[in-house]
Amino acid sequence: MTNKLKQLLTPSLTRRGFIKSSSAIGGLAAATSAISLPFKSAHAETKSAPGDEKVVWSACTVNCGSRCPLRMHVVDGEIKWVDADNTGNDDYANKDVQVRACLRGRSMRRRVYNPDRLKYPMKRIGKRGEGKFKRISWDEAYTEIVNSLDHIKKEYGNEAIYLNYGTGTLGGTVTKSWPPGKSLIARLMNLTGGYLNHYGDYSTAQIAKGLSYTYGGWANGNSFSDTENSKLIVQFGNNPAETRMSGGGLIHHLIESKAKSNARMIMIDPRYNDTAAGHEDQWIPIKPGTDAAFIAAMAHVMIKEDLVDQEFLDKYCVGYDEKTLPTSAPANSDYKSYILGLGEDGIEKTPEWAAPITGIPADIIIKTAREIGSTKPCAIYQGWGLQRTQNGEIASRAIAMLALLTGNLVSMVVALVHVSRTTTFRLFVSLRLKTLSRPLSQCSCGLMRLFVGQK
Repeated sequence: MTNKLKQLLTPSLTRRGFIKSSSAIGGLAAATSAISLPFKSAHAETKSAPGDEKVVWSACTVNCGSRCPLRMHVVDGEIKWVDADNTGNDDYANKDVQVRACLRGRSMRRRVYNPDRLKYPMKRIGKRGEGKFKRISWDEAYTEIVNSLDHIKKEYGNEAIYLNYGTGTLGGTVTKSWPPGKSLIARLMNLTGGYLNHYGDYSTAQIAKGLSYTYGGWANGNSFSDTENSKLIVQFGNNPAETRMSGGGLIHHLIESKAKSNARMIMIDPRYNDTAAGHEDQWIPIKPGTDAAFIAAMAHVMIKEDLVDQEFLDKYCVGYDEKTLPTSAPANSDYKSYILGLGEDGIEKTPEWAAPITGIPADIIIKTAREIGSTKPCAIYQGWGLQRTQNGEIASRAIAMLALLTGNLVSMVVALVHVSRTTTFRLFVSLRLKTLSRPLSQCSCGLMRLFVGQK
């Protein structure tokens, strides 16, 4: 079994060979090709309309953030069909790119005319959860809202008014929902005495909090387009081919830039995702929730073989080794001591220790560590799924450590930060950057707990 896994993990295995080894999949595809799907695409009506067709520019403003332009073909005020951007020469090298929307953007007509879309105010007339509503006028709705707000402010104060965000139009201008404090409703509430704010968000709560302890705030990296300057691309749980798949999304920049730089790409993910899809040079399947153990073992190799950027760590980081710790810190509480087993837990984080935890053979851990430690510039990316778990902020910080250990924060290509899965490993290192201040009003509902330092 181990030999088969190592064969699967070896960089020499081509995608063709990988697919070829799974002949059952081909048989399944052949069997299902003759099966009629239980649905058909609903095309826009083709009946001739009395008015002339005109093209109106719009945009897809859903939560991927790409905001791809859309060309709405309109007849008598009704969208008949949606087309993507067709302007420019589509020349990536000269930044003259057609921003073609993905299928979600091109289906915007169905969203606009969805039968379940609310088009007017509805007031609940039954018990909560019964689903009983009646239609009321806009004037009645405004009166109800204003009276309710006035009553709440009078009885409980403005702190009892909590604004939550959750709209699917992240990229809008008038309809924008992010940042929540800059939305129109927030500005309105500020004019009437304020409101209760919140911390975190449903997309990046763990990573945003975790990296504030590592980088001093949200860590914005370089654009994927800067990958054209890299020699190695390492991605942890990052899959822009599914999450940012449009012409305005990250996948376009990644594919074009990788083609220009011809950089090697290592994909670390439990599944062979669409971003890999034959573009990767190596896929390392990992057990979910074990990224920090994998990185700790690679850090052990880098430290033992002198592959860390000591000059960068000494100049910009606090807590990597004992000499950069504050005088009040306990002995052997630095990151290096933790990795080498000199810390509180007494466990040396060797590749052999990490192999059964991660499911990655020790020799592949060693080889990957050597490649990352000896290749510059190296682009290190992580997706957001990894941090959406208990202790997810530690997993995201572990990946950020790769950029710190190798000094890739000062290279042309800077390590991005975003990912998935669970861990309870400790991290100590932080950059000497100013920590961002918190909002004045905070939601005290305990949406986020920190597990920093938990064993």
